[in-house]
Amino acid sequence: MTLSLLARATSITATEHAINLGLQAVQLSRSLSDAQHTAIAYAILAPVYLQKNDLTRSAQMVDSALFYAAKTKSPLAKGVAWYRKAWMENLQGKSQEALLSAQQSLKYLEESKDQNYQSSVYYIIASIYANLYDSPLHKKYAQLCLQAAIKDMDYDNILMAYQTLGTYWQYYHMEHRDDRSALDAAFFYNRAAMQLFLAAKDRMIFHSTMAIIALNTADLYAQNLPASYRDSVFYYLDFAQKIGEETHHLEVVANCYGMKSDYESAAGNYAKAEGLLLKGLDFVNADSASNLASKVQFMSSLATVAEKQGHYKEAYEYQQKYGVLYTDLYNEEKMNMTKELEAKYQAEKNATALKTLQQTAMLHKRLGYLYIGLGLASVAAAVFLFRSLRFRLRLVQKEKEDVALLAQLKQNENRQLAMEKQEAELQARLSEEEAMRLIAEHELLQERQERLEKDLLAGTLQVEQKTVLLQTLQQTIARNRNDKSVLAQLNHIIEHDKKLDESFADNKADFDNISPEFFEKLKERSANMLSRLDLKHCSYIYLGLTNKEVAQRLGIAPKSIIMARYRIKLKLSLAKEEELDEYIRSL
Repeated sequence: MTLSLLARATSITATEHAINLGLQAVQLSRSLSDAQHTAIAYAILAPVYLQKNDLTRSAQMVDSALFYAAKTKSPLAKGVAWYRKAWMENLQGKSQEALLSAQQSLKYLEESKDQNYQSSVYYIIASIYANLYDSPLHKKYAQLCLQAAIKDMDYDNILMAYQTLGTYWQYYHMEHRDDRSALDAAFFYNRAAMQLFLAAKDRMIFHSTMAIIALNTADLYAQNLPASYRDSVFYYLDFAQKIGEETHHLEVVANCYGMKSDYESAAGNYAKAEGLLLKGLDFVNADSASNLASKVQFMSSLATVAEKQGHYKEAYEYQQKYGVLYTDLYNEEKMNMTKELEAKYQAEKNATALKTLQQTAMLHKRLGYLYIGLGLASVAAAVFLFRSLRFRLRLVQKEKEDVALLAQLKQNENRQLAMEKQEAELQARLSEEEAMRLIAEHELLQERQERLEKDLLAGTLQVEQKTVLLQTLQQTIARNRNDKSVLAQLNHIIEHDKKLDESFADNKADFDNISPEFFEKLKERSANMLSRLDLKHCSYIYLGLTNKEVAQRLGIAPKSIIMARYRIKLKLSLAKEEELDEYIRSL
């Protein structure tokens, strides 16, 4: 247990060393008679592997924890193993499965009286209900998380509880803009988290939680207070960025650079905005992981800033890189989905094969008993035949017994044939299920491909606007023909860019066939207040993508999607009771 806790404590600062410690704990636990220690050792090792971005090994640790938890009566071991199962399912986006696993974990943990892991389970449940927009249950489990954390005095859990309560009041204020007390509550929990961190950070393991809280606080200032609070925004952004770099939390660091760039861009400091984006991109590129989603977002922002500066060639180059990275991101997601389906299929196949082997073993066992019975019957028959030489009077009875024995043998042979037929039918059914599963996988991949094609069509709107701008520029040059050499060079550049955009312009006609008046209606309703990113977000909603999928397409955090949706709703002048999705799909 000490080795496992040490592995958890060093998982952030020395991940490889922490993995070795965790493996030593697993090896040592196997020498003990009770499997509870092995289950807990595997459960603690799972998040350590995730620090190394090894989701596959992390999932294997969770499976091992559940396997050994089933071999012990310890409610703590069972509760910890089911907690890790809920944790993994939540990471994989399986909300309903995660809720069921979390409730199962709570049942065991309440029996064990453990407050530490109860707080962690409450945090997972609160985060799930936050993503499901269920405010009452989000608040309920966030408060339970804080109560359990305070009883156990685990500073990491207290910090997480403050974070989820701050998030709850931030979401609540977004839905009830007139409720100033909700905004005050959000600031209260975020500042309480900051005070706790500064006082006890040496007793905390996961400092990245504070980076997220600082980023949320900066966003609260930016979204709800005047521009004069810029210094406060940058203070919390600098704080979040510092911790994000120390804990290697790339998503936090990327968001910090992005928000700072947005401020500079809003102030007209486009060169500073571009410099911040390039620094953030360098930080992301320096990491060993692919981080395609963050890179996609940086390229999109760089293209926008370059266009605002009038650097259209650079904007086009950034847009090209954006397209390449977006394609790589899609391929990566497709590959991950394929691997997941493959693993699921293999697991089901192994389970079916195991069941078949068990049935075959049972059949062989029964046949063994039958052969033993036949052997004993043969011995008995020999004894009876020997005795029949001396006792003639028993001959008739012996013959009757032989006839009954032969009938039983015949019956057993028929049973054996029936079982062989049943096994053949089972094999045929397995083949049929395998074929159906492959068809389903193919349909799923085809659906994702069609969705990507629609996303590509929606992106051509920007190319069309650029073409109009180039045509206007060319007409202006035509009226000023004083310097022919310069005019010729400019015309050559414009014609070159127009040829590069022809492939994009061709795709726009297909999108117009799908919804020819879609963007015109949006612009008319919003009085042309919607940005290009807003229009792209609306097109994803029109195509039926979920919030999580929109976040992946735009390369931003899922929490930022909620704020973007709220701003779009304000620009469209929609009432509180009107649903944004229903309105967009009605166009």
